[in-house]
Amino acid sequence: MELASIIRKYANYVFERDPFRIDRLSGNVSDQALLAARQIRGQNRPSSIMIHGITKRSGTVFTGELLGLHPEVFQHPNRIWEIPFLPLSKSILELQEQFFLSYEGNLGRIGENDFLPLFGASFVAYLYSMVPDGKRLLAKMPGVQYLDYFPSVFPSECLLILVRDGRDVVTSTIKTWPQLRFSDVCRRWDHSAKMILHFGNLHGGAQWYWLGKFEDAVREPAVFVSQVCNQFGLDVRDYPFDQIESLPVLGSSTAKEKSRSWIRRPEGFNPIGRWHEWNSWQKRTFKRIAGNSLLKLGYCSNLDW
Repeated sequence: MELASIIRKYANYVFERDPFRIDRLSGNVSDQALLAARQIRGQNRPSSIMIHGITKRSGTVFTGELLGLHPEVFQHPNRIWEIPFLPLSKSILELQEQFFLSYEGNLGRIGENDFLPLFGASFVAYLYSMVPDGKRLLAKMPGVQYLDYFPSVFPSECLLILVRDGRDVVTSTIKTWPQLRFSDVCRRWDHSAKMILHFGNLHGGAQWYWLGKFEDAVREPAVFVSQVCNQFGLDVRDYPFDQIESLPVLGSSTAKEKSRSWIRRPEGFNPIGRWHEWNSWQKRTFKRIAGNSLLKLGYCSNLDW
């Protein structure tokens, strides 16, 4: 069942009627809905930090655990490992449309997209109900479906977009789910990269938004953590930098066990650059499908590799 679900999700990325492509939100969210959303989530609760990885296999587990070392941060409330809430945005809007169809007199009296922040705030309040006082919620999701909707669904939260070299993402994905087609996985990464690039053009420079690279978190974790702390208002002086090297591995496609348990990091473990084992066909295929996005995200200066 899990494999069938994975394949269906990939199909949504590679066909023309893809509901997860860039989908600009039309209509408005009323000021009343934004005020109510702040009250629902709790005005005294700090902004949560939500990590959205470019796709599965993008390093959200490692990055979450890295940031989770901060004493102010609390992740996985009630062992909720991922928060696939943003992908439901379309369903929330369809629910509101049915609400309007049930009584058209509500049109114009309620903002067209008011359900988005109300439902999002309710979910955040639910998660925070399991977070100890004084802690800041950290949640993650390996996907950017309906990324453009994030400011409307979660207007009071912080967003960390995590990207990873598409070549390594494809390598890791195919190793984990060999039933998937190589070209389809390339297209999913490319579509997701385009969503992120578009979102960055709209919101780059916003205090609540930051784009980070998984490779930076691996190569220079102390610098990566310091940048995140400075961006989202965490006191970097409280971070236990001496514990970084002892972080074990969970979720690697080359160092995993059947159960969800941490294992000691294997000697020589390096999740960067595994794509170098590709054959010429694989390189040509990725360049044709996603080479331009790889360039725009700064992973190469040309396509001569």
